[in-house]
Amino acid sequence: MTGDPDIPPFFEVRELRQTLGGQEVLRGVSLNVPRGKTTVILGGSGAGKSVLLRHLNGLMKPLSGTVTVLGTDLGPLSEKALRPIRRRIGVLFQEGALFDSMSVGENVAFPLWEHGLRDRAAIAARVDEVLTHVGLQGHESKRPEALSGGMRKRVSLARALASGPECLLYDEPTAGLDPILSENITRLIDRLQTELHLTSVMVTHHLGAMRWVADQVIFLKDGSVRFSGTPEDLARSEDPAIREFLNADAMAGR
Repeated sequence: MTGDPDIPPFFEVRELRQTLGGQEVLRGVSLNVPRGKTTVILGGSGAGKSVLLRHLNGLMKPLSGTVTVLGTDLGPLSEKALRPIRRRIGVLFQEGALFDSMSVGENVAFPLWEHGLRDRAAIAARVDEVLTHVGLQGHESKRPEALSGGMRKRVSLARALASGPECLLYDEPTAGLDPILSENITRLIDRLQTELHLTSVMVTHHLGAMRWVADQVIFLKDGSVRFSGTPEDLARSEDPAIREFLNADAMAGR
């Protein structure tokens, strides 16, 4: 699945290779992420999902191969040159990565200060707007330790939205949540993608989340793309590695 052929993809990854600790983690990964759609990257532990995600906004540099964002190759860019591109890409980290020393409002405002905005009234208005998007309006003064796991995820999502990105990257957004909270977060991600016309990339091993949000699915196995297509095509696949993954998920009762 490549999206509309007349519209260039948001991300293009070509023959991406990466090693960690001397082990090859990504082995020539190639894929497109269409604009305005949700791409879900599936795979078991050690498949290379999170490493791939960290290349999409330049947090990691390719050992070889290329990663382009809206036609710009990230590889040669300095940290300074990466900043305007990163402003277009929000990230929801697996653990949320909230600052416990800051209030909810200060956490959400952090990327705005980091990007040079100094108008306190404008910052307060934007914080209120994105907290409203995630259902947490009025919680600005609370500290992260006073929040439930689901609320912390939503604060992290509000922070990722604060700078008005065109794309959001999600690293295991339902990790550590019970089934009800996982469904709530997944529904919220799906609603935000629709309302804000975002390009979304979600790394997960959770098939329930994939089925709810995915337009395109990439299945990684041992650092390589084993499958690329729709959720319906994935369900029909006879690939033994994919069948094993799907059956293991079903037995786990997800």
